[in-house]
Amino acid sequence: MADIHTLALDAMRTKGAADAAALSAKAVAGEVDGTYLTAHVGEVPTWRQRDYTGVPVGTPYKWQGRIYKLWQAHDATAQPDWSPDKAVALWDLCHTKDPALATDYQPPQGTRGLWQTGECCVQVGHIWRCLAEDNAYSPSELPERWKDLGPVGEEEAAE
Repeated sequence: MADIHTLALDAMRTKGAADAAALSAKAVAGEVDGTYLTAHVGEVPTWRQRDYTGVPVGTPYKWQGRIYKLWQAHDATAQPDWSPDKAVALWDLCHTKDPALATDYQPPQGTRGLWQTGECCVQVGHIWRCLAEDNAYSPSELPERWKDLGPVGEEEAAE
């Protein structure tokens, strides 16, 4: 008979799998955006080297502190270098509109991961909000496409 610790761990794993499946279904259906996914990062499974041919396009995964959505089904079983940050043709980078959830600026991956109006990032210790659609430039490269919300930690007062 299993002890209470094992039973609790099994229950937590089952709940976590159910939460991840529900979140993935919402992402695939287009019901949630990058902000929602970032806020629920604990429910997003971590990318691992595996076969993604049976995974629905749009399914989110986290990798190195960022959220990516599957862009193209593929088999990465024998491809350790096909992680979302490297296999840019296979993954779409998600951004958040919540300044409190902003992560370091990440350059777009080709046409995916372009910054959209309202999305936020961190660069040089400041939070920035994008002011343009399909923006491929960082705040330091083209500051007129960004609004400085102030130093990290002060974003709520700067909005």
